[in-house]
Amino acid sequence: MYNNIGLMTPRGSGTSGYVQKNLSKMKRVKNRDEFIKQIQSMKDNVIDARKAANPDIVLHEQKRDIEVKKLMLRDELEAKGLSEQEIEERLNSLEQKLKKLLDEGKYSLNHIKDTHSKIIEKDKQEEKLKNAFGIDTYKPGSAFDFDTQERERLENKYKRELKKAEQLIQLKEKKKAEKKQLKEQLKLKQEEEEKKVKQEKSEKQHDKHEKHEKKLKK
Repeated sequence: MYNNIGLMTPRGSGTSGYVQKNLSKMKRVKNRDEFIKQIQSMKDNVIDARKAANPDIVLHEQKRDIEVKKLMLRDELEAKGLSEQEIEERLNSLEQKLKKLLDEGKYSLNHIKDTHSKIIEKDKQEEKLKNAFGIDTYKPGSAFDFDTQERERLENKYKRELKKAEQLIQLKEKKKAEKKQLKEQLKLKQEEEEKKVKQEKSEKQHDKHEKHEKKLKK
């Protein structure tokens, strides 16, 4: 303890007991200009993205792993006392199965702690994450580029408004088409009713005419 700061005793604390500077505490920004300078330095000194995996090395490791599995299976089958012909058949079957997975891109090297295979698995995870959050493109350091962010925000806003306007136009056209269709249906129904009324009227006149003729004949 120093100047009433620190622990009474370092015993059981896992520390040396000395008062030290807190290196994790961020320095307070004094003014706006200093803050902009810090942001600009972060924008200029962007950490390089992770190096890409070498597919040739990964392919070599996958083929090597296939051969290792074949040797392990051979040792296991020889220990069981199988004939050479049966061993070759089993090995060929295993090789075809593994090579099929290799050709389809489904052969995994999770059990091998290889840097390039880890990078490929990490890229796949990041791709899934991008698809889940709808991230199209990402450039390291873009979080500190406020001008680009503002431009992208305005572009996205314009796209949203344009999409809303298109949807509104489509909705109006749909309602207009439905109204026109309904009008045509009503017109057809009205014509059918008029036709039916005329037919009934004509039938009544015909019946009346027949009755009149019958009276004259009598």
